Amino acid sequence: MPAPSAQTRKERAAYHHLSQTLRGLEEDLRWGLRDSARIPPEWHAIASADPVPGKRHISLRVDEDVLHFFKAMGVGHLSRMNAVLRAFMQARLAGVLEGPEDSVEARMLAVLEALVREREAYDRDKPALEHRAHHGPKPQEAVDELSARLDRIQKLTLDLMG
Repeated sequence: MPAPSAQTRKERAAYHHLSQTLRGLEEDLRWGLRDSARIPPEWHAIASADPVPGKRHISLRVDEDVLHFFKAMGVGHLSRMNAVLRAFMQARLAGVLEGPEDSVEARMLAVLEALVREREAYDRDKPALEHRAHHGPKPQEAVDELSARLDRIQKLTLDLMG
């Protein structure tokens, strides 16, 4: 989280709303979630699902001081380390922490990849769509499809150019 002075007004407002929401959810946890208007009904199904996916055995090298720190907390140090990694993952997924894939270059690469995929699909499907436009029972639908695909290509091109 950037220093408060470095945050934009929008980021400060979002952080404030996040903290208010978390306070409200904490209150709901104290008094029970079942009847809370804050919890959508669909979330109850999510809450009843397995909270933790299956484990997978890996070999991982960590710095000695990090391992010592977690072992010093007692039994369950590997579970605690996993919990820290999970919290980091969730913070990244929630957009609280940014990383290299959030860079301008990464976003441009993603747009470029989408543009290439869209152009390849257009080139692949264009002959069949043109045939349907000239000889099909509903030529306007084929024309509209070609037009929509060209619009998507144009939008991605404009996004790429900035």
